[in-house]
Amino acid sequence: MGVKEEFLRLLKEDEEFRLAAASLLGYIELIKRLDENEKRIDSTLAEIKKLREDFNREMHNLREDFNREVQKLREDFNREMHNLREEQIKMREEFNRLEHRFEVILGRMGRRWGVDLEKTMLGTFKEVLEKEGIEIGKVESFSYTDYDGSITGLKGRRVQVDILVKNGKLTLIEVKSFPEFEDVDHLRDVVGYVEKILKRSVDQVYLVAVNIDRETLNRAKELGFKVIYGNLVE
Repeated sequence: MGVKEEFLRLLKEDEEFRLAAASLLGYIELIKRLDENEKRIDSTLAEIKKLREDFNREMHNLREDFNREVQKLREDFNREMHNLREEQIKMREEFNRLEHRFEVILGRMGRRWGVDLEKTMLGTFKEVLEKEGIEIGKVESFSYTDYDGSITGLKGRRVQVDILVKNGKLTLIEVKSFPEFEDVDHLRDVVGYVEKILKRSVDQVYLVAVNIDRETLNRAKELGFKVIYGNLVE
């Protein structure tokens, strides 16, 4: 009897052998299943590894794309900021040029308006001034620049006032639309400057004003000035 026949006989006749064989076959099946599971696990792990590699590669590419985009945006931003700064500098330079031109034009206009105002005011008070012996046509504008400061104490200070020389007498005339207290004191200083420059005394000082307040009027009289005005502002 061969091994096969003997194995089959024992399975039929020997219950203990049959149970042992069944257990052995179950163990083998279990081992087989474990082997299959291990293969599936290895396959899954390989797939996971591949997915991780793909993910890492994709993340690397995304990171590089992101960094390139950020760098491009930074370069664009810096370029725009540079252009804006350049434009701002040009605008500031242009504004400074315009401001300087405006100041020059305004200064010229102010001087012209000042001269025109003086002429207008002198013409307005012409009758009163003539009664005081002042001939408008003979009033001259006097201007002196104290280059060394020997007259005014300040180098380059300009002294400007209207004067009238008649019958050997020197009359000084100051025209203001609305003189203030400080203007009267300044006029007293101007009188002193003119006397030093011309080396002679000022015989009479006139303050011509459209409007004047009482305090300024009293101060002018206190200093010996004659005041010709249109309105007294209380």
